[in-house]
Parts: sequence; C-alpha cells; structure tokens
Amino acid sequence: MGCLFFKSAVDNLQPPKKSFFEFQLKDIDGVDTSLSKFKGKKVIICVNVACSCGLTSGNYSELVALYKKYSAQGLEILGFPCNQFMNQESKPEPEIKEFVIQKYGVSFPLFQKIEVNGPNTHELYQFLRLNSNNLRVSETSARQVPWNFGKFLLDSQGNVVAFFQPTQKPNEMIAHIEKLLSQ
Repeated sequence: MGCLFFKSAVDNLQPPKKSFFEFQLKDIDGVDTSLSKFKGKKVIICVNVACSCGLTSGNYSELVALYKKYSAQGLEILGFPCNQFMNQESKPEPEIKEFVIQKYGVSFPLFQKIEVNGPNTHELYQFLRLNSNNLRVSETSARQVPWNFGKFLLDSQGNVVAFFQPTQKPNEMIAHIEKLLSQ
C-alpha cells in the first residue's frame, strides 16, 4: 500500500530573507531586478515616493542632491512608490517615472508600487519594518510609515542601520550617511 503525500501551503513557504540583497523585484519599467546587484553599496530606501504630496518637491530635490554627492562613494538610493495612503499613487508606473524624472531630475532607481499596510504588505517592506523595530533615530518606531518618504538606511551587508520618519528631510540624514560611508 503506497503513501499519499499532500502538498500543503506550508510546503510552498520560502525561508525568510536575511538580507535586503536577497530580494527580487520589478523595477518601475516592469523588469525583474535582483537587489543583489546593489550588494556592497550602502543604500537609502525611500518608501512611498509619491508625486501627489506636498512633501514631494523638497524631498526629491534633497535626495537628488544626496545621490549626486554620495553615489561615487558607494551610496545608492532606491525609491518605492506605494498607493496606500489616500490613493496618492493612483497613477501607473510609467506616469510616475515620467513625472519624477522630468520634474525633479531623479536618476536613482525606482521600483514598482509596493503595499506597506494590511494583509498584502509586500515582503520587502515587512523585512524593512522587522529589521528596524529596535531603531529609534526618530521619535517613533518604523512599525508603520504613516505617509510619504519613510527612509531606511542600510549598510553594505543589507542590514537596516537607521530609520527616518517621513517628516525628517533627507538632508537630516547626512551625519548618518557620512558615518556609514566612513565604515
């Protein structure tokens, strides 16, 4: 008599990612991109980079300036739009890309929208949140980014070393960026 094996949902579970660089995502053009291509760089992750928000212009201008200043020293900036805050990002990815490139001169990589709240929270955002829970660079933890431009600073191994609330401007990260780049 033979044994019957039933495949369960547990069989399909992937082991949790231990590093940011283990993720495979789609860039804003829909191309599969392994984040391993950024391995060895220090990274700023900007979550919910939105075109329809009052914070947008100042944050983008400062991020573009930081990218120009520090990219030659091994800093990468990656932007992730999301559409979960009052449907701010209802626009499709090509429109978002065109907007940020034309209006703000963004040259750092942008990725497709990710979910950051609720049952469909993207695994990358779950990883970032989980790995920044003990960081208190700002007054509140990174459990939830309430609106635009939550920023995570990662070391060259993909570990979250700092979290910055949306209200903190990118230029307020300079001391942390310089410290990380000097290590």
